[in-house]
Amino acid sequence: MLEVSHLASLLIGLGRTTLAVLECIKNMSMISGPVSDMLMTVKSREVQRGMLAEMRGDRPSAARHFLAAAHLELVLAADFDEIGDADLALRSRLSAASCFWRAGDPMSARGLIENLLESHPERAAIIRGVLDDLEQNVSP
Repeated sequence: MLEVSHLASLLIGLGRTTLAVLECIKNMSMISGPVSDMLMTVKSREVQRGMLAEMRGDRPSAARHFLAAAHLELVLAADFDEIGDADLALRSRLSAASCFWRAGDPMSARGLIENLLESHPERAAIIRGVLDDLEQNVSP
């Protein structure tokens, strides 16, 4: 398999921009692990944007941002599963359920929570607590 570090020497004549992009890719591959810090940052910002839109009463914008955050949380949960961090994977899935609920999709949230109850019976009290809080305090 060809490494990115060798690719630049094969592409002589493509220009500085292309070589700069390849160098960035090489550097990113060395510093990014199985769970992307950038992905976590983007997810957090989407949650913030959703909350700000909620406070403004802008439901369409809130729904859009919470849906984005929910899907990013599911990606993060899978990444946490890959590295064997079950606690963070569970936390990300609970957060995804909350985001789906706040986006106006309580059916997806409930489905995710039901799956978590089945796969993590030892954490049932925490998982049910999240559902209770959503039902009582957040209108879908």
